[in-house]
Amino acid sequence: MDKFSLDFTKGKTIFPKLKKNQIIKAAARFHGHIGPWIVLGLRTGRYAQRVLGGSPFELDARVHCPAKLPYSCFLDGVQLASGCTMGKGNIHHISSSRVWVEFSRKKSTGARFISEKPGKVKASLRIELRPEVWTELHLKHARTIAATEKLSRDIYYRPFNRLFLKTRRI
Repeated sequence: MDKFSLDFTKGKTIFPKLKKNQIIKAAARFHGHIGPWIVLGLRTGRYAQRVLGGSPFELDARVHCPAKLPYSCFLDGVQLASGCTMGKGNIHHISSSRVWVEFSRKKSTGARFISEKPGKVKASLRIELRPEVWTELHLKHARTIAATEKLSRDIYYRPFNRLFLKTRRI
């Protein structure tokens, strides 16, 4: 079985056997390059998969971020790591001046959601970018591809709680 062959019916994460450096390479192939905003999206999507579990058919992501580059790259990271996609209709972008994402896990039957009605959400999680990380990314302008990749890797390996504020609601 190929590393990218996925069986979501058992609730496996999208990167079940990949090491961190391989995940960054997969993101670069998907997105076209690697940058800090896609890496931040990857981190939130992976975290949501670990905390909420379930398959990408059970998850829903409401992504709040500016609707312009480079911030919108955050969306690609969320899609890639959580499995929530535009095609399935379970990722939604809301233009915002700040960056946060709310994931919810719903009950499902196979690949179809039972309902979006209240009471069907099993668990939810809100993850917000720390203000100091927002400031850091605006002060550190990587001038070269190598500098951008280094900044992205530094962010990827940073402890999650130094990047994000999180709230879990059940």
